[in-house]
Amino acid sequence: MNRGRDRRQVRLDSQNHYKGLEESHDAKASERFHTPAAYQSYSVEDYLKKMGVDITKGVDAGGAETGRKQC
Repeated sequence: MNRGRDRRQVRLDSQNHYKGLEESHDAKASERFHTPAAYQSYSVEDYLKKMGVDITKGVDAGGAETGRKQC
């Protein structure tokens, strides 16, 4: 008993439908969709430069704590 269209035909119709939708887009809508990100990612170096810290000098204490006696 034939129930009309088979799965393969339904899948092909669906693919053709979505392919047609992708090809017929509005240029202005696409431009609005692809806007730049609201928040930009910055590295630590970028932030320190923005705050006016000279990062070329290096670390004075070499990472060790100073001014306190170690237990």
